[in-house]
Amino acid sequence: MSTDPVKARLYQATDALAGELLVIKSSLDTYRVIGLNASRIVSGKLILGHLQNLSLLRVALGLANVFEREKKGGHELCSVSGVLRLAKDTPIEEIEPVHVFATKYGVKPQDVWTVEIDEVFAKQRPTIGRHMRRVTKARNTRIAHLQQASPQAAPIEDLPSIAAFEELLAFAVGFHASVNRAFLQTNAHPILSDTYVANSLCKVLKLAGVDPVVTDFPKPPPQGA
Repeated sequence: MSTDPVKARLYQATDALAGELLVIKSSLDTYRVIGLNASRIVSGKLILGHLQNLSLLRVALGLANVFEREKKGGHELCSVSGVLRLAKDTPIEEIEPVHVFATKYGVKPQDVWTVEIDEVFAKQRPTIGRHMRRVTKARNTRIAHLQQASPQAAPIEDLPSIAAFEELLAFAVGFHASVNRAFLQTNAHPILSDTYVANSLCKVLKLAGVDPVVTDFPKPPPQGA
């Protein structure tokens, strides 16, 4: 690890963020796989339904942590905003990963990477904000606190869709990977393609009599077909 204290904190923050992102990915896989096979589950239906519900809550809480913004004078966070703050205080080693990440979100490469990345966040902020408002409301009224139901309380059904969760996760994972490569010269774990938990769940479902196990939504037919 670097002897530079800021870079050392960046190492620690990216490691913590990676761990949270991997848990979110695994929880999202668990929620999706159980849901796709729910109608064919006979043995263990109750516990698997409970596990699916817990997985959804974990996704929501995890994303709330990942996109939590640091407050002036508050604690340093290992969230996306916390990692960005540390990156801005760390000399960049390789700018190309930032260009790749920015280009994916419609931002052209620029000489000053901070201007480039700030433009990415500015473009994505409305989408992230829209999804996270629903997550935060559910967390504050039903998930993190046992609050009596009221017209203002957000039920689990009011959480964003799986597609929205995947969109948020992909953005955070892409940002994390670009920081790892650009500032720390390391390749991040391929979180979005990690299927260890999903594969393990598939084995359990097969033992419960579900075969074949469906792992993803059917692809829409090609246009014009």
